[in-house]
Amino acid sequence: MFTRRQKDVLFTVVLIGILIGTLASCGNAEPKGMLVTETYIVQPGDTLWTIAETYMAKNKYGPRDIREYYHGIIELNYETVFANRPNSLIYPGDELQINYWK
Repeated sequence: MFTRRQKDVLFTVVLIGILIGTLASCGNAEPKGMLVTETYIVQPGDTLWTIAETYMAKNKYGPRDIREYYHGIIELNYETVFANRPNSLIYPGDELQINYWK
């Protein structure tokens, strides 16, 4: 068994090791992607699903589900476009901000 003093020393050594590991990893990570925001102007015949599909194909930073794009477009543009519309309707001429990773 460990004495109280040995436990304290062991705890301190482990804690210092964790702190050193954490500090060593901070700031060294290179960004793996860049978030891009584009403005898309809705064209006749567009649907929110087709727009989401188009921008999902532009995404180059890991796989994402089309529902994530669909709902992300609504969330990002809620106040300016979707707040007073039922069922997430879009109309030609609407300006949508859309994010994707490259």
